[in-house]
Amino acid sequence: MQHERRTNIEVSFHEDEVKLAKTVMDKLRTTVEFLYYLMDYRGKVSFTMIILSADDIKLGVWLQKWKRNTDVLIEIDPAKNVYVLICQSTDREGGKKFAEILISNIGMNGGHGTYCVETVLKSTKHSIQEVIFKMVEKYISVKQEEKSNQVFFTELENEKISDNEEIVYKNEVVES
Repeated sequence: MQHERRTNIEVSFHEDEVKLAKTVMDKLRTTVEFLYYLMDYRGKVSFTMIILSADDIKLGVWLQKWKRNTDVLIEIDPAKNVYVLICQSTDREGGKKFAEILISNIGMNGGHGTYCVETVLKSTKHSIQEVIFKMVEKYISVKQEEKSNQVFFTELENEKISDNEEIVYKNEVVES
């Protein structure tokens, strides 16, 4: 479903966007709480969350095949083909490379219109709610702007990403 563009001053969201945020929060909260626990008590643990969707591919089936045994795949909305992959012990560079591979593999297996947003967590200084909602907000924005086949990172307060680092990968797709 295509929505009209919002202006920067408009704060309202469409119903399906609010429902997506609620669903992501409901499905991720406990898993992220556990990973926060590990970060607090085991130290030096980081993880990357990747929210992605694609058209014309059974994304959940393929992600299950492509992920590592330590990655956690969470089905968000199978009807809209939206999934979150939580990659443990993965830093920004590793997450970037993995997302690039995912987008490439999705394209090679017939998928297109892939939307991908990553959040790297190195500490528990941000609330779980803030982390998840920032990721969902960025995902919604990227989808509305139709910026497919690219990897984007979220920006948490005090962790500013420069403009040229926002897009870490851009897979140019030639429609035939």
